Amino acid sequence: MELESEYDLIIVGSGVAGLSSALNAKNKNVLVITKTLSFTSGSSPLAQGGIAASVGEDDTAELHYQDTIEAGVFSARSDQVSFLTNNGVSAIDELIRMKMPFDTELDGKLGRNREGAHSRRRVLKAGGDATGKVLVKTLYHEALKQKNIKWKSETFVQNLIVSDNQVHGVLAYTKNEGWVNIYSPRVILATGGLGQLFGHTTNPIEATGDSMAIALRAGLKLKEVEMVQFHPTALNIKDGNSFKLLTEALRGDGGILVIEDGTAFMGKYSPKKDLAPRDVVARAIWSEMELGNKIFLDLKGISNIKNKFPTVTSFCLKAGLNPLRELIPITPAVHYVMGGVDANSSLPLGLGVAGEAAYTGVHGANRLASNSLLECLVYGKSESERVLNLKHKTRKIQVEHPDVLMIPSKSVLVNFISELQSIMFTKCGIIREESSLLLGIQMIDDLTLRINDKTIAFVKPIDYTHVVKWLELKNMLVVGRSLIGSAIYRKESRGAHYRSDYPNKNSKWDRVKIRGVQIETISNTV
Repeated sequence: MELESEYDLIIVGSGVAGLSSALNAKNKNVLVITKTLSFTSGSSPLAQGGIAASVGEDDTAELHYQDTIEAGVFSARSDQVSFLTNNGVSAIDELIRMKMPFDTELDGKLGRNREGAHSRRRVLKAGGDATGKVLVKTLYHEALKQKNIKWKSETFVQNLIVSDNQVHGVLAYTKNEGWVNIYSPRVILATGGLGQLFGHTTNPIEATGDSMAIALRAGLKLKEVEMVQFHPTALNIKDGNSFKLLTEALRGDGGILVIEDGTAFMGKYSPKKDLAPRDVVARAIWSEMELGNKIFLDLKGISNIKNKFPTVTSFCLKAGLNPLRELIPITPAVHYVMGGVDANSSLPLGLGVAGEAAYTGVHGANRLASNSLLECLVYGKSESERVLNLKHKTRKIQVEHPDVLMIPSKSVLVNFISELQSIMFTKCGIIREESSLLLGIQMIDDLTLRINDKTIAFVKPIDYTHVVKWLELKNMLVVGRSLIGSAIYRKESRGAHYRSDYPNKNSKWDRVKIRGVQIETISNTV
């Protein structure tokens, strides 16, 4: 039967994309769901670099567009890149209206920084290198003022409720109620990335590809999920489940990559040296490590580093390293996935997807630094507008609840997750080739069988987090297999995806080419 749902819109995820979606849903009953206790956790608060937008007098949306296309190795969707860059200034204006405390110059104008592959100083920061944290705080406090927005924490969304190609809500596991159906004719998936599939990552522990797994179980497709960006500079000291990010802005402000004796090496790999695109820098570092070199960042040439980069300085000092006097050990680590749920495809009526969980096409094969927060702001808003313009009701559909009465013990789950992370990093890492990718799929299939083998230590779940870890592992296996399959299919090297057995680009995946300053669209469908 049809019914008036309690919510006009459910948003799964409370990062920048989710909060942007919620704030745009004026006068609508909105529910924001997060699987964690806090609505300000996740990847968004960890973003150090900033927000890229063409706010300077020497800059334009067209120049930002060109830099994005070039960094993406000409495989981004030109229409989507235009949409992103043309909406950059208005997104910043909206944040200023919310009184976001951007860093400013002495004359009071917005401070503009330059990062790798940007032709202009267009990266706006807040709190030095704490932009993501400040941005989430700004959006969250603004959202708390809106009486139409409701909040539900410690709630793990497992599946969409879909019938007749229309969304009717979500099936979720909650800390206090167990399995629940939450009905709404509109759902936006915005749970972020998948870094924890690899373990060697800057992503927080909750980045387990949940939106992508939800979409796959609903029969949807992922696109270009093989495009996994390894950030070249993570502090080479593991902290819990991740490695601390050392922002690319450090190299934009004079930081230099060196080997142990202080010798710079990026000139061997790119004329842009330390300001080359991330994929180039990450592979250069990996190549040096393969030669037996330990890699470091020399930050001693950055003036006033404590004030410019307080977060990085704090990370280093807590690790017993003084960036004013010592070289800082670094390693590449999985940081961002350019692909995801295909937001350009025919989605079920009422479904939206935004942020890192989505494939919008704006990043191509290599995300331009500081475009991610902008994407979350722009597409969080646009997806909210799109689904709210759909006029339809929901139906109260009964769905089967997965059995979680007996699940593997916490220690067994930790071992399974570590095994999967090792498979992904060793078989589908910075440099890939077909035989290891095929072996990776076989190993994931074997692991999938073993996690359901009741001869292992199945026990009654201890608490909510225990059940969530079990559900996350299943999500990670589904998404990991899809990722490796995509890496096998793309028989070329481009941006973040490097195949040693296919080391050159294949024009099949070209979407744009540049002639002078004019960019010509070749194809938006591959």
